[in-house]
Amino acid sequence: MIPTLCSIVTLAYRPLLDPIDVNGWWWWLVIPLVFLISMVYKAIRVPTMRRYWRQVIKMTVQVMFVMALMCVGLYVVVIWAAPRYF
Repeated sequence: MIPTLCSIVTLAYRPLLDPIDVNGWWWWLVIPLVFLISMVYKAIRVPTMRRYWRQVIKMTVQVMFVMALMCVGLYVVVIWAAPRYF
């Protein structure tokens, strides 16, 4: 069988159509995402760059802590509280 041009083109990596399989560890990608968002936010909001990195790390830790609390809260609601009432 002779491969056609169409089949050769579809063998290429298409990031939006064929994403990388990261099912086991996708949630680790939240940490760099939050860090980069904190960098951009603090670069705009901080009046002086003197304590920039300290504030970026502080905001990253705060956001990750709140996200962890929300995960625990949703776990409690979905696993423990909701089955008792529905």
